[in-house]
Amino acid sequence: MSDLTIWGRTNSINVQKVLWVCEDLNIAHRRIDAGMEHGVNKTPEYLHINPNGLVPTINDGGFILWESHAVMRYLIRRSESAVSPNVESLYPVNIKGAALVDQWLDWVNTVAWPAMRPLFWGWVRLKPEERNLQDLENSRQLVIKALTMFDAHLKNSTYAAGEYFTLADIPISLIVYRWFNLPIDRPHFEHLERWYTLVGKRAGFKKYCTSPLT
Repeated sequence: MSDLTIWGRTNSINVQKVLWVCEDLNIAHRRIDAGMEHGVNKTPEYLHINPNGLVPTINDGGFILWESHAVMRYLIRRSESAVSPNVESLYPVNIKGAALVDQWLDWVNTVAWPAMRPLFWGWVRLKPEERNLQDLENSRQLVIKALTMFDAHLKNSTYAAGEYFTLADIPISLIVYRWFNLPIDRPHFEHLERWYTLVGKRAGFKKYCTSPLT
């Protein structure tokens, strides 16, 4: 049995990021459902290891870590001694390459996900009578603004942080998957759609990014 335990539900975008890394790098783990309908994450025992009460949290042989982007980077470094051709490209060893990955991971947290989250939540998790259509439209416009910028960037870059798939592409892919599967009007983004076809070939995408939104 693996020493790595992951707490989190599979329909959480932050948990999906971590599970995607595990899938692409063949990292053995066991997962415990936690969050929303599963509960667990507000219990005293869980709050003891993650006082935020959010998912995911990992326990790697006694080492506790939370925050999805930190966990993704940790899993890459953890795998550096393993035989895997993907490790270096997922999170570059050179400091400039790593900095570009970190730049886009931060952009997800500060721009892309704050724009998408209320749009996703409103259309997927709120009842129709609870929706504020003007707020949803405002969020849609914010997502369009973010994706317009990303599409322009992809005109001269195969992936988010350069010519290779990296950790930076994972959370953006999960956001764009939600974008393409909401009942909304969407402008055409030529370069983003080309990139999305590429990331859609990844093992982690196929396993954790193809289910109906819930």
